[in-house]
Amino acid sequence: MTTFIRSLIPFTMLTLSLPFIAACSTISGPAPQSSSSTKPVILRTMVIRTGKEIHRPGWPQYQPAFWSAPQNSVVKLTIISHDSGASPLMMTQNDQVRGTVGGIERIDGKKVTQIANNEISHTFTIPALGINLPIPVAPPGKTVTVTAEIPFHQAGSYLWQCMAPCATSPMGMGGAMVTPGYMRGTITITNQ
Repeated sequence: MTTFIRSLIPFTMLTLSLPFIAACSTISGPAPQSSSSTKPVILRTMVIRTGKEIHRPGWPQYQPAFWSAPQNSVVKLTIISHDSGASPLMMTQNDQVRGTVGGIERIDGKKVTQIANNEISHTFTIPALGINLPIPVAPPGKTVTVTAEIPFHQAGSYLWQCMAPCATSPMGMGGAMVTPGYMRGTITITNQ
């Protein structure tokens, strides 16, 4: 028993001295920033499937079209597109990246701020928040990956829409373009 108690003494001394060690370490230099002072990073992935892939020609689809994130977070959004068809924009201001950290997106790792209109396949646009990510045409039989960091400050439900005329009907603006769950959806930013 005496041996057991003696073996606890170093452990007890260390335990009793930890508050003192912690106090001294803050005196010797600045404390590291706590993670609570930075915005949490939330990972979200969306996949653009072609109408052919989902057995509905002329109906491309973002999957998932509905997701949420907490208020005052930064969403690291990854969009993987399988679509090799170009859909030039009617409103060319949507060829520019807007509303992201640094005003950039990365296409297969390369930083860009704009995509040529004739190379656009889709967009991920949240008009109410001034967010726009142009999505380029994927090489035939391959994918293209777009990533961006988007800060979300205000709680609420926000409609997102593809602004490229990529669907059926006159001028490509019907079908999937006007049907929730395809080329439009809702992002819900929740109160923390």
